[in-house]
Amino acid sequence: MSSEKKVKRDLVLVYVGLESVMTEDMVVLSLKIEFGTWFKWKERNSINGSDKPGVYMMARFKKGCSQSADPLDEDIIYFGETCNQSLKERWNQFDASAFQLKHGHSGGTTYNKVFGDKGVNLYVAAMPVAVENKDFRSSFIRFAERKLILDFVLKCNRLPICNRK
Repeated sequence: MSSEKKVKRDLVLVYVGLESVMTEDMVVLSLKIEFGTWFKWKERNSINGSDKPGVYMMARFKKGCSQSADPLDEDIIYFGETCNQSLKERWNQFDASAFQLKHGHSGGTTYNKVFGDKGVNLYVAAMPVAVENKDFRSSFIRFAERKLILDFVLKCNRLPICNRK
């Protein structure tokens, strides 16, 4: 049996800058996943940073929406991400699939099948990721989306209705 040291890896989600603390026995990467406020779907392009890649969530509120966007809100219907294009570009693909019946966004296609409306009660919140290192940015964005989905499933015992996987 070898006496190699095992590396303990803890991931603490607190995205405040890309600060990582490394010791011989531990790697701690501090990242925070947080969203600002909800925007009506038709106002989505006014979200600060929507010209960047990132993670986003959508909700349909039965009783109006709260100001701050909570990733555990049961009214959330979709979590999405984009790594190589802007949030605006990805949202345009969702819009085309959901409201114009075009291919290009599976969440939009599902939205159309489930709700079949014009998105009047649809809201979006975003977390743009303005990191130059493409490998890190893509890895973080994909991780954040999957983490958000997992947290939602753990709380609500189901996927958001427009997420199929």
